[in-house]
Amino acid sequence: SYFNLRSQNDMYIYHNLSLLAKKISATTIGNFDGVHTGHAAVLKRLVAMANERGLTPTVVTFAPNPKAYFAHKRGVPAPTQIMPLRDKVVAMKALGIEQVVVLPFDAHLANMLAEDFVRVVLHETLNAKLLMVGDDFRFGAQRKGDFALLQSLQNQYGYALENLHSVEQNGARVSSSLIRQHLERGEINEATQLLGHPLTLSGHIIHGEKLGRTIGVPTINIKMPERLALQGIYAASVQLQSAPEKTIQGAASIGVRPSVKTNGQCWCEVHLFDFNQEIYGQIACVTLHQKIRDEAKFDDFDELLKAIQNDIAQCRAFFAQK
Repeated sequence: SYFNLRSQNDMYIYHNLSLLAKKISATTIGNFDGVHTGHAAVLKRLVAMANERGLTPTVVTFAPNPKAYFAHKRGVPAPTQIMPLRDKVVAMKALGIEQVVVLPFDAHLANMLAEDFVRVVLHETLNAKLLMVGDDFRFGAQRKGDFALLQSLQNQYGYALENLHSVEQNGARVSSSLIRQHLERGEINEATQLLGHPLTLSGHIIHGEKLGRTIGVPTINIKMPERLALQGIYAASVQLQSAPEKTIQGAASIGVRPSVKTNGQCWCEVHLFDFNQEIYGQIACVTLHQKIRDEAKFDDFDELLKAIQNDIAQCRAFFAQK
């Protein structure tokens, strides 16, 4: 039992399969990056069918994304991702998903035979009586598991199998890849339309190097996942755990801070307008509204300060127009 258990956002997020409650489930499997409108259609359908049959709507997902795992193995950059795990789970909860199983994708899982995955994870652990996957779904060692294999094992393990179909918007298939392309081009409105929900990033506010305070621009600091699809300066609004009904406007910087010596860690740093409270340890939810510019490296301190002041002015102007 190589998993660990933790809970988050009032949902059950299981890493330890032996500790998972023995519920009869309706299950789907996937990365669900962004939990976009296509994903939402799938998950709503899963929830509806689960409710009809008295099953627990369940999502199996992976951390890291299997594509990222194999990219590291090959020594190439991992694919970018739209949102952290926390935000993915919150979005799933809003759609009615009751149970999320996060499988750490490592050598053990990468080498698990497809038949073993069905037996151990779907049958013995999740007691899945309804399984919803796309007909192009691949799983198991060397991606040998497919829809046909799941069909062949239906009678043995007693589950119904439903085929998922792609969702289109304005004649184009909604996909995480398309949303990443919009984000990398700074097209927040287009990305948000495909997501079907505000573009948010959340996490615990932690102590940083406090360099912003020295130049009169204090920030809250939230660690972000590796290879986030977002980078640059954004007009943003923030909701704090202590006062979720209140929205604070600000300027957000997302990236690896090229003007400061770092280890490549991706950060979301937000300068909150007209705000000076101590809020370390709280969870902050940052909503991004408009991209101001790309992340840039400044070798001269005065040049950096001028850029920051200009960014703040543009963000204030954006909110003033709204």
